[in-house]
Amino acid sequence: MRAVRGSDESPFVSLAVDGPLRPNLELLYKYRTAECLLSRGSFQKRGKPGPTNGGSGPELHKHATRLAQMVLRECEVEATKMPFSASNCGVYEAFPNLFLGILCEEQDYPMRPSRGRYWTDCLFPLVASRLDKLIRALLPQRNFEGVAKTNGHEPIAALVCAVTALAASDGQCVAVGSPADGYIVLPPIQLWGASAKDDSWAKRELREIVRRLSQKRVVVYSPKIYCGENLLDLNRD
Repeated sequence: MRAVRGSDESPFVSLAVDGPLRPNLELLYKYRTAECLLSRGSFQKRGKPGPTNGGSGPELHKHATRLAQMVLRECEVEATKMPFSASNCGVYEAFPNLFLGILCEEQDYPMRPSRGRYWTDCLFPLVASRLDKLIRALLPQRNFEGVAKTNGHEPIAALVCAVTALAASDGQCVAVGSPADGYIVLPPIQLWGASAKDDSWAKRELREIVRRLSQKRVVVYSPKIYCGENLLDLNRD
């Protein structure tokens, strides 16, 4: 991190970490609203987030929180007005699997990766052009050749985390979760991949999941979906 920063001591605009983050960077190994929403329906077979309270989730949560705290200890990060930040600074939870997945057209969505491969690596070639479009919207004064030549799991995941941080700080994103236990940041809704009926498949799934969970009262904390700083009405927007 210090090597990347070099001698530039100006504040970071924002930070995104690929791992579960709770509000105020609290450590608490409980199942979260974002995980509940994004692990049902079609999401279940499209790179869903793991639970913070089981499997490798507790370790991932612990280390993601440590990484965020380390950056805040070593560097200044600009304050944020976004209601889905995990801190009063711009600290956001990235999830490269679904960030790329939501950009993908439903008809082009790849099969579940075979053992030893990752969702990010399978999805990236299919959505690189949309990722370019998002980067150009976030950094309109910058010139770049595009991201399609990015190779390797770690470089791809790191790139998606960086784009997530930019999108979140600029409000060009959707955030899914709850103020009680944190949010996962996803791409802006205008870039979401279409379903066979031309609507966004992810919007369709979220609408149905929220409806079902509200009937069953499964989600302990009221789920919220932000589009930038504003709450998103899935039935209208």
